[in-house]
Amino acid sequence: MISFTFAACFAMKTSSESAVQQPLGRILSQLGRNYLRQLNTELSYLDIDRNYYALLLINEGKGNITQNELAAKLESDKVSMVRIIDYLTEKGYVNRIRSSSDKRKYCLTLTPKGIQAIPGIKEAIQKATTVALCGMEASQIAFFMQSLDIIKSNLKKANNTAL
Repeated sequence: MISFTFAACFAMKTSSESAVQQPLGRILSQLGRNYLRQLNTELSYLDIDRNYYALLLINEGKGNITQNELAAKLESDKVSMVRIIDYLTEKGYVNRIRSSSDKRKYCLTLTPKGIQAIPGIKEAIQKATTVALCGMEASQIAFFMQSLDIIKSNLKKANNTAL
């Protein structure tokens, strides 16, 4: 089933068949790096240079989100999640608090420094998104976001089928 779908998708003709095209992953990676560079510029006053979205999710969890739950939301493996939390803890943005209901789990909370950073992070994400989508009509933005969701879903299905 996957091979048929895969073949059908690639049977579509492009306008520049003879030109060597960059792989989709490379284009998305470049987009991500440029977006993060814009965020880092906006948030240069903070002493962190990544993991801004993790702070927003921890804040949203209101002290009830565990490392595993955060890893699931970020679609990150557990080892990477430990590194992220260690980094944010060392920088003074996050605390790990042992769960009262399950002593094996730690819930994540923001420190006062982390809470203070949230409005600026939200504003910077809005600005970076505005810069990234400048010149696009609302319908183009909606189509772009829907397209990204479809691509993500297609790749998840393909990866789950391959396992």
